Amino acid sequence: MNTRAHDIPVLLRGLLTSLPGTDSISLHRSWRWAFVLIMVSSDEAVFALGEDLGLTYSIKVEREQWQHRMTSEQDSGTLRIDVVGPPHPGRPPRGDAGPGSP
Repeated sequence: MNTRAHDIPVLLRGLLTSLPGTDSISLHRSWRWAFVLIMVSSDEAVFALGEDLGLTYSIKVEREQWQHRMTSEQDSGTLRIDVVGPPHPGRPPRGDAGPGSP
């Protein structure tokens, strides 16, 4: 492995450690769009990182589970960033207002 190839995981590891609670970061792109997915270890990490990055809160419901999510889209949807927390079984609790709610 050459030095340039070795620098990639070093840079990514540094980025991961600079974002508290982050488990993984992935980047997916095509010639038209880019999608950054940041997976975090807790709901609190979703709220803290999402607020720090200025993202918008939502709940993602799929089949028999749900997750807290913070999202941003820019440039007419060609750049999207999602911070996603761990999945929870069942349906979200009623009245879940997201960050800062009791």
